[in-house]
Amino acid sequence: MKIYFLSSRPCALFFNDVYFGVTDLFERFAEIDLRDKLFIRFVPQNAQPLSFFLTEEIRFTPPEGCEVYLLKDGLAVYAKDFAPQNTALRVIAQARFGDNLATVHEQGAIQLALETARGSFLCTLPRAFTQCEIEQHGELFFLRAPDTLCIYTQAGECVFCEKVRAFSVEGNTLRAVIPLCDSLGRVAECSYTLHGEGCERIQYTLKQARAQSGEADENKIRDELIAYAFFESVFIGAEYEEMLADGLKPSASKIKAYLGDFTAVLVTDEAHTCGLVKEKAPRLFEVVYYTVTVENGKITDIQGCSHA
Repeated sequence: MKIYFLSSRPCALFFNDVYFGVTDLFERFAEIDLRDKLFIRFVPQNAQPLSFFLTEEIRFTPPEGCEVYLLKDGLAVYAKDFAPQNTALRVIAQARFGDNLATVHEQGAIQLALETARGSFLCTLPRAFTQCEIEQHGELFFLRAPDTLCIYTQAGECVFCEKVRAFSVEGNTLRAVIPLCDSLGRVAECSYTLHGEGCERIQYTLKQARAQSGEADENKIRDELIAYAFFESVFIGAEYEEMLADGLKPSASKIKAYLGDFTAVLVTDEAHTCGLVKEKAPRLFEVVYYTVTVENGKITDIQGCSHA
């Protein structure tokens, strides 16, 4: 079976205490028989390692600190939560806005401490926030890491947390360029309306950062993006009927029920096939693949199959 290994921070990966290589957010895989019951160990710098036996049980119960994704060609193990070695307190950033105080600090985990008129709140942040700047826009707190943006309300609720290539705020509108993890260098240009309780996405435009031939070809870009754009539109509740051929439009209202609930859309090596991430249990996900048939720039059919 093909097993992909990823980790939230760079790790040395060991199989039965034999060094295999380095893991990070770029997937690497090995052909492994789960019946061999290999002992797996992720060893990060400046944190406690994660270790477990890789058995058939991983299909149903992910190891502590890990997420498991069931794929059509195997499974992926994502080592996500590492216990810290150093628990000394380090203040990363602090800012006061009137009666509001926001502090980002590291004490094992990286955390945001908020003191507002609505109370005191402690929130755990991604590891990207070892460097951070704090801003306030309206009633919202913006935490800026080198490549990540998180937005919190005065009640300590995270309403936005994404890797961003760039962003700007004009009035009550946030515009952000979000990179997508695929080989074509595609990005999403998004707009959000900001308000006191969070932000609401109002626009989602997919663009290709570089064409394979080196030249921008709008027709080619549209053909490559139509499947992803369609599934993403269903996910965020945007209009998707215009992407359907006339023969499929009468079934438009049934499509969301057909696809079911999913938490993310993944691109694949096949332009018209996407993976929809569906949660089966805590920290256990199944990626279900759907393929669209496209004729004259419109979707004429949607077919799905499970990972199995």
